Amino acid sequence: MKKIRKGIIAGALSFALLLTGCSSLGGEQWVAKVNGQIITQEAFEARISDVQKSYEGMGMDFSTEQGKEALKQVKGQILEGMIASQLVMQEAKKLNLNPDDPAILEQEENIKKMVGDEAKYQEWLKQQAMTNDEVRNYFALSAEITKDVTVTDEQKKTFFDNNQDLYGGSGEQVQARHILVDTEDEAKAIVVQLQEGADFATLAKEKSTDTGSKESGGYLGFFGRGAMVPEFEAAAFAQKVGTYTTTPVKSEFGYHIILVEDHKAATKADYEASKDQVAKDALADAKAQKFESYFTELREKAKGNIEYTAEFKPAT
Repeated sequence: MKKIRKGIIAGALSFALLLTGCSSLGGEQWVAKVNGQIITQEAFEARISDVQKSYEGMGMDFSTEQGKEALKQVKGQILEGMIASQLVMQEAKKLNLNPDDPAILEQEENIKKMVGDEAKYQEWLKQQAMTNDEVRNYFALSAEITKDVTVTDEQKKTFFDNNQDLYGGSGEQVQARHILVDTEDEAKAIVVQLQEGADFATLAKEKSTDTGSKESGGYLGFFGRGAMVPEFEAAAFAQKVGTYTTTPVKSEFGYHIILVEDHKAATKADYEASKDQVAKDALADAKAQKFESYFTELREKAKGNIEYTAEFKPAT
Protein backbone atom coordinates (compact mmCIF):
# COMPACT_ATOMS: atom_id res chain seq x y z
CA MET A 1 0.00 0.00 0.00
CA LYS A 2 2.28 2.71 -1.31
CA LYS A 3 0.30 5.62 0.09
CA ILE A 4 0.55 4.36 3.64
CA ARG A 5 3.72 2.36 4.21
CA LYS A 6 6.34 4.53 5.86
CA GLY A 7 9.79 4.93 4.38
CA ILE A 8 8.68 4.37 0.78
CA ILE A 9 8.86 7.45 -1.42
CA ALA A 10 7.58 6.77 -4.90
CA GLY A 11 9.87 8.04 -7.61
CA ALA A 12 12.76 8.63 -5.20
CA LEU A 13 15.26 7.82 -7.92
CA SER A 14 15.11 10.21 -10.88
CA PHE A 15 17.95 11.60 -12.90
CA ALA A 16 19.04 13.97 -15.67
CA LEU A 17 22.01 14.34 -17.98
CA LEU A 18 22.05 18.10 -18.44
CA LEU A 19 23.84 19.98 -15.66
CA THR A 20 24.37 23.70 -15.45
CA GLY A 21 26.35 26.13 -13.31
CA CYS A 22 29.62 24.18 -13.37
CA SER A 23 32.96 25.94 -12.93
CA SER A 24 36.26 25.34 -14.64
CA LEU A 25 39.76 24.75 -13.37
CA GLY A 26 42.56 24.82 -15.89
CA GLY A 27 39.97 24.49 -18.64
CA GLU A 28 38.29 21.48 -16.98
CA GLN A 29 34.68 21.80 -15.83
CA TRP A 30 34.04 20.76 -12.23
CA VAL A 31 31.13 20.55 -9.82
CA ALA A 32 32.99 20.28 -6.50
CA LYS A 33 36.46 20.28 -4.95
CA VAL A 34 37.46 18.13 -1.99
CA ASN A 35 40.63 19.27 -0.25
CA GLY A 36 41.71 20.68 -3.59
CA GLN A 37 40.83 17.54 -5.56
CA ILE A 38 38.22 18.26 -8.23
CA ILE A 39 35.17 16.24 -9.14
CA THR A 40 34.76 16.89 -12.82
CA GLN A 41 31.54 17.63 -14.59
CA GLU A 42 32.36 14.84 -17.02
CA ALA A 43 32.71 12.22 -14.26
CA PHE A 44 29.58 13.48 -12.54
CA GLU A 45 27.48 13.33 -15.71
CA ALA A 46 28.81 9.85 -16.48
CA ARG A 47 27.62 8.53 -13.14
CA ILE A 48 24.22 10.10 -13.54
CA SER A 49 23.96 8.56 -17.00
CA ASP A 50 24.91 5.12 -15.68
CA VAL A 51 22.35 5.24 -12.90
CA GLN A 52 19.68 6.59 -15.21
CA LYS A 53 20.15 3.80 -17.75
CA SER A 54 20.15 1.19 -15.01
CA TYR A 55 16.86 2.31 -13.54
CA GLU A 56 15.24 2.94 -16.90
CA GLY A 57 15.92 -0.73 -17.55
CA MET A 58 13.84 -1.50 -14.45
CA GLY A 59 10.93 0.52 -15.77
CA MET A 60 11.58 3.84 -14.04
CA ASP A 61 9.92 6.87 -15.66
CA PHE A 62 11.88 10.10 -15.45
CA SER A 63 9.47 12.30 -17.38
CA THR A 64 6.77 12.72 -14.71
CA GLU A 65 6.39 15.76 -12.50
CA GLN A 66 7.26 13.58 -9.54
CA GLY A 67 10.42 12.47 -11.32
CA LYS A 68 11.44 16.02 -12.14
CA GLU A 69 11.02 17.03 -8.51
CA ALA A 70 13.05 14.04 -7.29
CA LEU A 71 15.82 15.01 -9.72
CA LYS A 72 16.82 17.94 -7.54
CA GLN A 73 17.46 15.60 -4.63
CA VAL A 74 19.17 12.90 -6.65
CA LYS A 75 21.76 15.23 -8.16
CA GLY A 76 22.83 16.24 -4.68
CA GLN A 77 22.83 12.66 -3.42
CA ILE A 78 25.10 11.47 -6.20
CA LEU A 79 27.46 14.40 -5.71
CA GLU A 80 27.59 13.85 -1.94
CA GLY A 81 28.41 10.21 -2.60
CA MET A 82 31.30 11.23 -4.84
CA ILE A 83 32.54 13.67 -2.21
CA ALA A 84 32.37 10.90 0.40
CA SER A 85 34.37 8.60 -1.86
CA GLN A 86 37.01 11.29 -2.35
CA LEU A 87 37.35 11.74 1.40
CA VAL A 88 37.68 7.99 1.93
CA MET A 89 40.30 7.62 -0.81
CA GLN A 90 42.27 10.60 0.48
CA GLU A 91 42.21 9.24 4.03
CA ALA A 92 43.25 5.75 2.86
CA LYS A 93 46.20 7.29 1.04
CA LYS A 94 47.11 9.40 4.05
CA LEU A 95 47.20 6.26 6.22
CA ASN A 96 49.23 4.44 3.55
CA LEU A 97 46.63 1.70 3.17
CA ASN A 98 46.71 -0.78 0.31
CA PRO A 99 43.30 -1.12 -1.41
CA ASP A 100 44.69 -4.05 -3.43
CA ASP A 101 45.55 -6.08 -0.35
CA PRO A 102 44.37 -9.72 -0.76
CA ALA A 103 42.01 -9.37 2.21
CA ILE A 104 40.37 -6.36 0.55
CA LEU A 105 40.10 -8.10 -2.81
CA GLU A 106 38.45 -11.02 -1.03
CA GLN A 107 35.73 -8.68 0.30
CA GLU A 108 35.21 -7.41 -3.23
CA GLU A 109 34.89 -10.99 -4.49
CA ASN A 110 32.26 -11.66 -1.83
CA ILE A 111 30.14 -8.83 -3.22
CA LYS A 112 30.52 -10.23 -6.73
CA LYS A 113 29.26 -13.60 -5.50
CA MET A 114 26.33 -11.95 -3.75
CA VAL A 115 25.20 -10.08 -6.87
CA GLY A 116 26.01 -12.94 -9.25
CA ASP A 117 29.12 -12.45 -11.36
CA GLU A 118 31.56 -9.83 -12.70
CA ALA A 119 29.07 -8.38 -15.20
CA LYS A 120 26.36 -8.02 -12.55
CA TYR A 121 28.90 -6.51 -10.17
CA GLN A 122 29.79 -3.84 -12.70
CA GLU A 123 26.08 -3.11 -13.14
CA TRP A 124 25.72 -2.93 -9.36
CA LEU A 125 28.55 -0.41 -9.22
CA LYS A 126 26.75 1.75 -11.77
CA GLN A 127 23.57 1.60 -9.72
CA GLN A 128 25.52 2.72 -6.65
CA ALA A 129 27.33 5.44 -8.67
CA MET A 130 30.67 4.02 -7.51
CA THR A 131 33.86 2.55 -8.98
CA ASN A 132 35.97 -0.50 -8.13
CA ASP A 133 38.68 1.71 -6.65
CA GLU A 134 36.20 3.52 -4.43
CA VAL A 135 34.79 0.27 -3.08
CA ARG A 136 38.26 -1.11 -2.36
CA ASN A 137 39.38 2.06 -0.61
CA TYR A 138 36.23 2.00 1.49
CA PHE A 139 36.95 -1.57 2.56
CA ALA A 140 40.58 -0.73 3.29
CA LEU A 141 39.77 2.29 5.43
CA SER A 142 36.92 0.53 7.20
CA ALA A 143 39.14 -2.44 8.04
CA GLU A 144 41.80 -0.15 9.48
CA ILE A 145 39.44 1.96 11.57
CA THR A 146 37.45 -0.98 12.94
CA LYS A 147 40.26 -3.51 13.42
CA ASP A 148 40.11 -3.29 17.23
CA VAL A 149 36.33 -3.41 17.58
CA THR A 150 34.97 -6.20 19.77
CA VAL A 151 31.54 -7.02 21.22
CA THR A 152 30.63 -8.33 24.65
CA ASP A 153 28.20 -11.16 25.36
CA GLU A 154 25.72 -8.54 26.55
CA GLN A 155 26.02 -6.63 23.27
CA LYS A 156 25.49 -9.84 21.30
CA LYS A 157 22.33 -10.62 23.27
CA THR A 158 21.04 -7.07 22.81
CA PHE A 159 21.63 -7.29 19.06
CA PHE A 160 19.78 -10.62 18.99
CA ASP A 161 16.81 -9.22 20.91
CA ASN A 162 16.60 -6.21 18.60
CA ASN A 163 16.82 -8.26 15.40
CA GLN A 164 14.58 -11.23 16.00
CA ASP A 165 13.51 -11.43 12.36
CA LEU A 166 17.07 -12.30 11.32
CA TYR A 167 17.01 -15.51 13.34
CA GLY A 168 13.54 -16.92 12.80
CA GLY A 169 11.60 -14.81 15.25
CA SER A 170 8.96 -12.29 14.34
CA GLY A 171 7.14 -9.39 15.90
CA GLU A 172 3.41 -9.11 16.40
CA GLN A 173 1.61 -8.93 13.04
CA VAL A 174 -1.87 -8.36 11.67
CA GLN A 175 -3.36 -9.22 8.29
CA ALA A 176 -5.77 -6.59 7.06
CA ARG A 177 -7.69 -4.94 4.24
CA HIS A 178 -8.68 -1.31 4.05
CA ILE A 179 -10.77 1.15 2.11
CA LEU A 180 -9.34 4.65 1.79
CA VAL A 181 -11.50 7.67 0.85
CA ASP A 182 -11.05 11.43 0.96
CA THR A 183 -13.76 12.51 3.38
CA GLU A 184 -15.27 11.33 6.65
CA ASP A 185 -18.76 11.41 5.17
CA GLU A 186 -17.70 9.02 2.39
CA ALA A 187 -16.17 6.69 4.95
CA LYS A 188 -19.30 6.73 7.14
CA ALA A 189 -21.45 5.93 4.12
CA ILE A 190 -19.24 2.90 3.38
CA VAL A 191 -19.58 1.73 7.00
CA VAL A 192 -23.35 1.85 6.59
CA GLN A 193 -23.11 -0.27 3.43
CA LEU A 194 -20.94 -2.81 5.25
CA GLN A 195 -23.40 -2.96 8.12
CA GLU A 196 -26.14 -3.65 5.59
CA GLY A 197 -24.20 -6.66 4.30
CA ALA A 198 -22.01 -5.29 1.50
CA ASP A 199 -18.79 -7.19 0.73
CA PHE A 200 -15.68 -5.42 1.99
CA ALA A 201 -13.40 -6.42 -0.90
CA THR A 202 -16.00 -5.43 -3.48
CA LEU A 203 -16.42 -1.98 -1.94
CA ALA A 204 -12.65 -1.56 -1.79
CA LYS A 205 -12.39 -2.22 -5.53
CA GLU A 206 -15.20 0.23 -6.24
CA LYS A 207 -14.44 3.07 -3.85
CA SER A 208 -10.90 2.99 -2.41
CA THR A 209 -8.49 5.70 -3.54
CA ASP A 210 -5.47 3.59 -2.61
CA THR A 211 -4.33 2.47 -6.06
CA GLY A 212 -1.82 0.09 -4.54
CA SER A 213 -4.42 -2.14 -2.91
CA LYS A 214 -7.87 -1.45 -4.38
CA GLU A 215 -7.59 -3.99 -7.22
CA SER A 216 -6.94 -6.72 -4.66
CA GLY A 217 -9.95 -5.68 -2.61
CA GLY A 218 -7.93 -3.50 -0.26
CA TYR A 219 -5.69 -6.42 0.73
CA LEU A 220 -2.53 -5.40 2.62
CA GLY A 221 -1.24 -8.79 3.73
CA PHE A 222 0.53 -9.22 7.06
CA PHE A 223 2.46 -6.29 8.52
CA GLY A 224 4.19 -5.59 11.80
CA ARG A 225 4.43 -2.55 14.01
CA GLY A 226 6.23 0.36 12.40
CA ALA A 227 5.12 -0.52 8.87
CA MET A 228 2.14 1.85 8.78
CA VAL A 229 1.48 5.42 9.85
CA PRO A 230 0.69 5.63 13.60
CA GLU A 231 -3.08 6.18 13.38
CA PHE A 232 -3.54 3.25 11.01
CA GLU A 233 -1.30 0.98 13.05
CA ALA A 234 -3.03 1.73 16.35
CA ALA A 235 -6.46 0.98 14.91
CA ALA A 236 -5.38 -2.19 13.09
CA PHE A 237 -3.64 -3.76 16.07
CA ALA A 238 -6.54 -2.91 18.39
CA GLN A 239 -9.26 -4.34 16.12
CA LYS A 240 -10.58 -7.86 16.74
CA VAL A 241 -10.04 -10.47 14.04
CA GLY A 242 -12.98 -10.67 11.66
CA THR A 243 -14.23 -7.16 12.39
CA TYR A 244 -13.79 -3.75 10.80
CA THR A 245 -13.52 -0.25 12.22
CA THR A 246 -16.99 1.28 12.44
CA THR A 247 -15.49 4.69 13.17
CA PRO A 248 -13.39 5.95 10.21
CA VAL A 249 -9.68 6.18 10.98
CA LYS A 250 -8.21 9.52 9.95
CA SER A 251 -4.60 9.77 8.72
CA GLU A 252 -2.63 12.15 6.55
CA PHE A 253 -3.90 10.19 3.52
CA GLY A 254 -7.62 10.43 4.21
CA TYR A 255 -10.14 8.24 6.03
CA HIS A 256 -9.77 4.46 6.37
CA ILE A 257 -12.10 1.61 7.14
CA ILE A 258 -9.92 -1.29 8.27
CA LEU A 259 -10.87 -4.97 8.26
CA VAL A 260 -8.59 -7.23 10.33
CA GLU A 261 -8.48 -10.79 9.00
CA ASP A 262 -5.79 -12.33 11.21
CA HIS A 263 -3.54 -11.46 14.15
CA LYS A 264 -0.26 -13.23 14.98
CA ALA A 265 1.50 -12.92 18.31
CA ALA A 266 5.22 -12.24 18.42
CA THR A 267 7.48 -15.31 18.30
CA LYS A 268 10.87 -15.54 19.98
CA ALA A 269 13.91 -16.89 18.13
CA ASP A 270 16.26 -19.43 19.75
CA TYR A 271 19.40 -17.61 20.89
CA GLU A 272 21.48 -20.73 21.51
CA ALA A 273 20.73 -22.08 18.04
CA SER A 274 21.82 -18.81 16.44
CA LYS A 275 24.67 -17.88 18.78
CA ASP A 276 27.52 -18.16 16.28
CA GLN A 277 25.74 -16.15 13.59
CA VAL A 278 24.65 -13.54 16.14
CA ALA A 279 28.28 -13.05 17.16
CA LYS A 280 29.27 -12.37 13.55
CA ASP A 281 26.33 -10.07 12.91
CA ALA A 282 26.74 -8.11 16.13
CA LEU A 283 30.43 -7.57 15.39
CA ALA A 284 29.68 -6.43 11.84
CA ASP A 285 27.06 -4.02 13.19
CA ALA A 286 29.44 -2.63 15.80
CA LYS A 287 32.11 -2.10 13.15
CA ALA A 288 29.61 -0.38 10.86
CA GLN A 289 28.63 1.98 13.67
CA LYS A 290 32.28 2.70 14.50
CA PHE A 291 33.07 3.52 10.88
CA GLU A 292 29.95 5.64 10.50
CA SER A 293 30.97 7.73 13.51
CA TYR A 294 34.51 8.00 12.17
CA PHE A 295 33.35 9.11 8.74
CA THR A 296 30.90 11.63 10.20
CA GLU A 297 33.79 13.23 12.06
CA LEU A 298 36.00 13.08 8.96
CA ARG A 299 33.30 14.78 6.89
CA GLU A 300 32.80 17.48 9.50
CA LYS A 301 36.54 18.25 9.69
CA ALA A 302 36.67 18.57 5.89
CA LYS A 303 33.66 20.89 5.76
CA GLY A 304 35.71 24.02 5.21
CA ASN A 305 37.75 22.37 2.46
CA ILE A 306 34.84 21.27 0.30
CA GLU A 307 33.88 23.72 -2.42
CA TYR A 308 30.72 23.52 -4.53
CA THR A 309 29.57 25.26 -7.65
CA ALA A 310 26.56 27.54 -7.18
CA GLU A 311 24.04 24.90 -8.31
CA PHE A 312 25.02 22.39 -5.65
CA LYS A 313 26.09 24.57 -2.77
CA PRO A 314 24.18 23.39 0.35
CA ALA A 315 21.84 25.83 2.04
CA THR A 316 23.25 27.29 5.24
